[in-house]
Amino acid sequence: MGTITAQYIINRAALQLNDTANVRWSRSELLGWINDGQRQVVMMSPNSTNKIATIKLVSGSRQSIPADGWTLLELIRYMGTDGEKPGRAIRLASRRLLDAYNPDWHNDNKTTTPKHYLFDQQDQTVFYVYPPNNGNGYVQLNYSPVPTDLTSETDTISLNDIFETVLLDYVLYRACSKDAEYAPALAAGYLQTFMGAIQAKRATETDNSPNQQMGGFDPNIAGAEA
Repeated sequence: MGTITAQYIINRAALQLNDTANVRWSRSELLGWINDGQRQVVMMSPNSTNKIATIKLVSGSRQSIPADGWTLLELIRYMGTDGEKPGRAIRLASRRLLDAYNPDWHNDNKTTTPKHYLFDQQDQTVFYVYPPNNGNGYVQLNYSPVPTDLTSETDTISLNDIFETVLLDYVLYRACSKDAEYAPALAAGYLQTFMGAIQAKRATETDNSPNQQMGGFDPNIAGAEA
């Protein structure tokens, strides 16, 4: 979570729009676009709100991330039967391969300690563990929560402060889109700047990842560093 308030971004947007009295664009309208912008950022770059959590597994192979999450980023390690004891790493495995070699793996003997996890992009709030769990194990995971909507101008943004200008560009894009008949190029320009910043973020993360020091690392393959 950042330290920059919605009020700061709204004031900057109003100044840029030459509408400091908020006649054409109300402050509540601008606040709503900040919320929209946060969700758009996280949809394009899920690790922008990454959160580490320890959860208890339910009995069986199918598991769910915390309720505030929209996609799993990584399952990290086993955390014992009380959620307090770091244990073995849990490796990403291919569901397609496991289905092929052991079609009945969902019905294998249940254990406390999972060795592998499986993820399906079609069902992003769910993951599977192998062997199936007996309902007594805890795991630590990294997931992407949905940004909390700001309800007041005194609320701080849900993203890191580095996203201040990104959110400002998004608000200006939405504001100018309201006058698309008169300022289509301006709206398109702000949108292009917004999109470019997110793309640059992803490229910078890849170029500067410590994993790059490991030969053959492919950032596009989950678990490639394992």
